[in-house]
Amino acid sequence: MNKFPNKWTLQEVIKLSLIKGLSASKAKEVVDKYSDFTTFIKSDAAKKIQQLQGDLFNINDEIVKQADTLISKCELSKTSIISIWDDEYPKLLKQITYPPNYIFVKGKLQENDSVCIGIVGTRNATVYGKLATERFAEYFAANDIVVVSGLAHGVDTFAHHATLRAQGVTYAVLASGLDTISPNVSRKNAEKIVENGGALISEYRCGYLANLGSFPQRNRIIAGISKAIVVIESGAKGGSLITARLAANESRDVFAVPGNITSEKSEGTNNLIRSNSAILVNSPSQVLEDLGLSGLDLVKNGSFQRDITFNHPHEENIYNLLTYEPIHIDKILDDSGVEISDGLVRLLELEFRGLVKQLPGKYYVKC
Repeated sequence: MNKFPNKWTLQEVIKLSLIKGLSASKAKEVVDKYSDFTTFIKSDAAKKIQQLQGDLFNINDEIVKQADTLISKCELSKTSIISIWDDEYPKLLKQITYPPNYIFVKGKLQENDSVCIGIVGTRNATVYGKLATERFAEYFAANDIVVVSGLAHGVDTFAHHATLRAQGVTYAVLASGLDTISPNVSRKNAEKIVENGGALISEYRCGYLANLGSFPQRNRIIAGISKAIVVIESGAKGGSLITARLAANESRDVFAVPGNITSEKSEGTNNLIRSNSAILVNSPSQVLEDLGLSGLDLVKNGSFQRDITFNHPHEENIYNLLTYEPIHIDKILDDSGVEISDGLVRLLELEFRGLVKQLPGKYYVKC
């Protein structure tokens, strides 16, 4: 439920945001200072804006129409408009330098004391990047951490999917309106996030199409809503580095997963570490410990530090040979000394139980 100061209504706050030349911070000052939209329009402050913008307030009827249309679209698409004055507005986001006065949300936001951690990285992740992303996301999900990312191809999508597989909650922050998500695969992923108790978040109105300028703005929301940011893989330039910088500017902790020194996909993360712009992180548990969250009931239902019962000695033998680095099936069978037919059966059983994962090219890793 919206809680605006004085007599302001949702329609009036949106009308205010439609006035050109009035920044979000100035609009907030107006709402906090004046009793309602009509009182503001009659004020000297409004007259000064009118002098700068021309015959601005004669289009008041058009502004009303736009505001009503926006509210109707949101109601039809089951999208909530949450303002900075509302209790549901994310507490950390409210604290950034330039918070949006309202955000559009589809799905469910968690309680304000819930911990959110952002996972970001390249759209063109390597196998190493994918595995690292899944490891961090699954661990966070197992510890009731909300995983935040941007729904883009690559690391973002891996983070969302891994969180959902671990039955966790994830937020996707969009650079477009919630009704203009593209491509189709991203739209389907967004639906899964909502269906599984997560949320889609955007500061952009319905109908807004993403553009180059809206992605850095989106990244500021990812950084703002999160207690910390983990950068998995990034080239020398990329949106994840922008998110890391924005997070640091807002006094958020920034972690970077080190990568292969010969890989272009790890150049950005390695540079963050080298320049002391990020904390080198080797494991997801380190993130929680560094954030002072080690008092949580770590790994309640996750895949880490599990008490595993094996159905056959050959299962245990094969499992103990595997690591988080891909190993080809030929080497697994050779090193285990297990017959090919039996080894394939044992690997399949381990895969069904979620203990190992098969990668392209018949490579396997421990989950």
